Amino acid sequence: MADTKRIRELIGENEIEQAIQMLIAHLEHIPGSGDLFDSAILQKSRWVEYKRKNISGLGEDKEINGIRAALLNISREVDNRAEHGHKSHVADTGYSPPPKPPQFDSPPPAQTQPQYLARCFFNADPNSYFVTPANQIVMVNPLTNFSTVVANRVASVNPNFAWVYLFPNGFFYNVDHAGAIWGVNAFGMPVQMGYVQYF
Repeated sequence: MADTKRIRELIGENEIEQAIQMLIAHLEHIPGSGDLFDSAILQKSRWVEYKRKNISGLGEDKEINGIRAALLNISREVDNRAEHGHKSHVADTGYSPPPKPPQFDSPPPAQTQPQYLARCFFNADPNSYFVTPANQIVMVNPLTNFSTVVANRVASVNPNFAWVYLFPNGFFYNVDHAGAIWGVNAFGMPVQMGYVQYF
């Protein structure tokens, strides 16, 4: 946990690049942390893209805030897994629990289907969004663990995308095969809104 404490300090000191490198190096030595390692690599690519945009004067504060939030979430999950000793359970199933769920060393006998299939992260949005086996997207309140359906996962007709994050009002985001969530900015240009972490 000393490493994750230092990573948090680096994020607070705005040493994002050093925090990302330290997090990736830390995760390389933890068995069963492949999903967190992939998330950290994704943040590294988001950081490189942000730096490139910043040089051109196009970098936005919400992008860097989204990267900071994602790095803090990854660090928290590393500590959570180490604290609860669920390394073997995580390695076997790839399941990453939402905040404050009941913890089991093995799945309860009556539950054969996972509660969630994936988690969606949005830039500068602290809320938790999960994809259910029924293809509903729910927002989970971390304080009450109460969930609300906010959208649906539907098949994409465009082969460049894996699926569509569809809101009831018809507004949507496209999710590509790498898990990036894409929207359109005010100028009609594609912009990455976040990413999906599959369990």
